[in-house]
Amino acid sequence: MFVSVIIPTYKDVQALELILDALKLQTYKNFEVVVAEDDASLEVKHFLENYSSGYEIKHFSHEDKGWRKAKAVNGAVKLSSGEYLVFFDGDCLPYSTFVASHVALSEEKRVLCGRRVNTGDELSQQLREKKISVAQIEQSFFSFWSKFKKDKSRHVEQGLYLFPKTFFYRFIIRYLDRKSRMVGCNFSLFKSDFLAINGFDESYPSGDIADDVDVEWRLNAVGVKNKSCKYAANLIHLNHTRNDRREAHKRNSELMRMRQATNAFFCRDGLDKELHEI
Repeated sequence: MFVSVIIPTYKDVQALELILDALKLQTYKNFEVVVAEDDASLEVKHFLENYSSGYEIKHFSHEDKGWRKAKAVNGAVKLSSGEYLVFFDGDCLPYSTFVASHVALSEEKRVLCGRRVNTGDELSQQLREKKISVAQIEQSFFSFWSKFKKDKSRHVEQGLYLFPKTFFYRFIIRYLDRKSRMVGCNFSLFKSDFLAINGFDESYPSGDIADDVDVEWRLNAVGVKNKSCKYAANLIHLNHTRNDRREAHKRNSELMRMRQATNAFFCRDGLDKELHEI
């Protein structure tokens, strides 16, 4: 199965290089990368032109007019050739088994929902400076446990790798970790299922809710159910400052509830703007 890995990015070439380096180590090789840039910087353009990857890299970009991540990601999906789409954020570094795990657990009419380890400032800086690598964390996860705790990292348990499709893995997910809510930083699905909701809704004014909660309810509305890929499709998140998103959350929640009231699962301002809900 050919996979398209969609990576949104915005003014962080350093993190993008770390991601592309990590993708060189993937155990599953049948994939392409599509960079979804919510900007049109010469820095990213020149970097990608000169980066040697060993796999195909496509690049969507548009003028920076404020938050338009949904539009950038939809543009990247239009460029993609894969029958299966894997999404993760431009500040997350994948384990070598990341793509393989998404493929192993994939099912039609299922959206795979993963998580990430949220590192603190010190480990994030060491990763950015290449003093340590995500490969080292993956290979010696338990030796990093005390470092994670000292660095005040969160959700450290999400760095624990379990072989998917084993009885033990199914037992852990089914009985000990039943939560499978979708988050925008780590999810995957068949492209046909993404097309059924017309992709991301570009009409939201900001990213909170627009890139996960809204997508989740619309997928569920067309019969695409959630399935966990935690402890298999693992990511390490680079820490950074965050803006207060409470007002954005409130505003976007109101918009989403209006659309839910009319079951508007097929967004008008999405992948194909010529189509409309029937």
